[in-house]
Amino acid sequence: MKKLNKETGLAGEELALGYLLGLGYELLQRNFSTRFGEIDLIMEDKNVIVFVEVKTKTTHDWGTPEEMFTRGKYRRVRNMATVFLKGKEALCRIDMVAVDLSDPPVLRHYPDVTINDYP
Repeated sequence: MKKLNKETGLAGEELALGYLLGLGYELLQRNFSTRFGEIDLIMEDKNVIVFVEVKTKTTHDWGTPEEMFTRGKYRRVRNMATVFLKGKEALCRIDMVAVDLSDPPVLRHYPDVTINDYP
């Protein structure tokens, strides 16, 4: 099951990366690991560093990809972003990309999510 989840996640990341590159984003780093976890994609969009969390699902049996991006996950991404920035001042934001691996796959991009977006 763990291997299948990793393969699903990688497939979603590939789709999200292709989509964001198509929008003109530039890839800075992929799968940046810290003690808080891993940021899927770190991109640049018009001089703004974008920390991208990708949530991928094959079914909605346990909810949508959006429901997997919780307040706690948002906080972890913010903490990981702080580690990446190493105290430097920079314009940055957090984006979330939800991927449904249906046929055909469906991708939804949520730019600049904030803690206030979550109950």
